[in-house]
Amino acid sequence: MAGDRKVLVVGAGLAGLAAAYTLSRDGFEVQVLEATPRLGGRVVQQARDGFRIDLGANLFLETYATTRRLAQQLGIPLRRTPVPIHSGIYRQGRLHGLYGGNDLASLRKTARTMLSLQLLSSRGLWQVFKFARLLHAQQDHLSFDDPAQLLKLDTDESAAELFATKIGAEALDWLFGPGLSGYTFADPQQIGAAYAMATLWHNGLNGVAWPCLPNGGAGAFVEALARACGADLRLSTPVRRIVLEHGVAQGVITDAGLVKADAVICATTASVALSITPDLPPAVRDTLRRVTYSKCCRVFFAVNSSPLPRDWYAVGFPQQTGTFLTGLSNPSLLAPETAPEGKTLIDALVIGAPAQQLFALKDEQVRAQALAEVIRYLPDMSRTPLFSCVQRWPEAMCLLPGGTMTALQRLRQDGYGGVKRLCLAGDYMAVPSVNGALRSGLDAAAETAAQF
Repeated sequence: MAGDRKVLVVGAGLAGLAAAYTLSRDGFEVQVLEATPRLGGRVVQQARDGFRIDLGANLFLETYATTRRLAQQLGIPLRRTPVPIHSGIYRQGRLHGLYGGNDLASLRKTARTMLSLQLLSSRGLWQVFKFARLLHAQQDHLSFDDPAQLLKLDTDESAAELFATKIGAEALDWLFGPGLSGYTFADPQQIGAAYAMATLWHNGLNGVAWPCLPNGGAGAFVEALARACGADLRLSTPVRRIVLEHGVAQGVITDAGLVKADAVICATTASVALSITPDLPPAVRDTLRRVTYSKCCRVFFAVNSSPLPRDWYAVGFPQQTGTFLTGLSNPSLLAPETAPEGKTLIDALVIGAPAQQLFALKDEQVRAQALAEVIRYLPDMSRTPLFSCVQRWPEAMCLLPGGTMTALQRLRQDGYGGVKRLCLAGDYMAVPSVNGALRSGLDAAAETAAQF
């Protein structure tokens, strides 16, 4: 009987909470152990002076079917943002607008940008057409809810290699690359081609790209999921080791000693899973080592008005621009409750090696450098923000290098090298996103329940 079985969930991010919610609802005794003093994993909110700052994951899309179903079960309505994602690319000293949604006015504005030949040459426009046609032909496989569909496109190629061999570099360098980096916090060379195609499709090329959010943002979703999961949630309880004996998970070791269980779900990043489960079979460990993560530094500025054009959510900076900024966004445009009336929040994103350099600096130095760079490209930016804050993410998003998704799926099908009563969850076990993290937790719960 399920009620006689105890399952430990390691990690209280979206994947862990989704797993705990499902298992508790099915009658299992569930205990969630979280190393930090808060829930949510990479969903982090900070309140200050009337601002609600999402320091981590903050974007839900209408195409996230798993998220929408779970939100409905939790009684959390997801509402469309006031505007779709209107954005721009900086090139040749000016901004070039790209407009989301599928209304005629937005389509005309985007067409005007593309046909002006100031953002892309005629060759680049042809490359855009080729790539859009490729994604349209593969749209049935570009699922954020069914990783098995995306496996059909999972080659060893990176996004950069895909464009170099099949599309052309100009479209990537000046159009798709900045957007891809803004959504994954990584350079195209680091991202698997299949994951890149799904990301670009759902964030614009499907013709929708309309975000939806719960009232209170991603943090409110986490709180509702935690309330509904019915599990024993224990914060500030780091797991030092998952105990495997004779190929069967027996429980975990915490600072208080052994916690026994009938099954364990490890809902952490792949790197943490490797660290706390040293007894995994070599083939399993080798597969987990293939998983890589982006790194980013985000600097948030509270200001009286946005330096971005009216109704623009974001601006991307191609690598060739020469700035260390990857992009700027205005989260208060999509979620007005993020900022008090008449105020705005600007999110300056830095990724990769420049982010690593900022990690070593004091917050005051990071703020000063980021503000000076924003003003350099957007002179209307306030020289004296109301306040600012810095968030460092050494492991921001899973990147699924080419072939990694297939290797992870094979790992699951093989039963994690014969290890029983242990399942892995996290965005790396699905298609990385809020939706993928939730999907992985639900899948891990189902796999765990099936073992009894």
